[in-house]
Amino acid sequence: MELDWVFASLVIASFLAAAFNAAFSVGGAMIMLATTTAVLPIVAIVPMHSSLMLGSTFGRMYMFWQYIRWDVVAPFLIGSLFGALLGARIYFELPVQLIGVAIAVVMLMAIWLPEISWRPKIRHPWAVVGFLHSLLSTLFAYGAVLQSVALHAGMNRRQLVATLAGCLSGMSVFKLAGYAWYGFDYRPYLVLIGVAALASLAGTWLGKRLSEQLPEKQFRIAYRVIITVTAIRLLYTALAGGVG
Repeated sequence: MELDWVFASLVIASFLAAAFNAAFSVGGAMIMLATTTAVLPIVAIVPMHSSLMLGSTFGRMYMFWQYIRWDVVAPFLIGSLFGALLGARIYFELPVQLIGVAIAVVMLMAIWLPEISWRPKIRHPWAVVGFLHSLLSTLFAYGAVLQSVALHAGMNRRQLVATLAGCLSGMSVFKLAGYAWYGFDYRPYLVLIGVAALASLAGTWLGKRLSEQLPEKQFRIAYRVIITVTAIRLLYTALAGGVG
């Protein structure tokens, strides 16, 4: 990939996504999704979204390693493996327009619907959560299931941050392997992925230091507006028969 405005946009988005995740514990994935939908072909949105978020999730996992709840991460990753491989196979069989519409709808639902506090009534839910979250995330770049369940798992803040990072890091590896196995060529994007990972580490460092100084209310308003406009643009592009 040449050093152009697409490259620069995605590196900047990786930095901002990591910074917002570190500062507000929310927003990074949608910022990255908004950017990939704006500058990449529709079929590349979800595979590249996963690769560009790796630096952020691995960075948080490294920083909070001692707080990871492996009794949650291990079964989650077992389910995640199957969900990611199944989702990757289905993803490349879907029409491009359907992928675009589905991603746009998921973005709008994530921004405007109230949060769902789902607690499965089974004794060991994490493998099931891993499968469902990874399947949805592999298809549409946003799973939402893991966070809803983890919030009610009795973890303190550091354990939650660390455990989510461990789950999502492993899931991203499975997703990338699935996309590559079923035909997505990452080779033209390797330099971008590497630079974006470095930008994510810098963003995480900055976000942690600015977390007490940034106005969260104004951020959330601007965040909703940006994601909504981006989702509407993607919806229009997909329905009009465009490819990105």
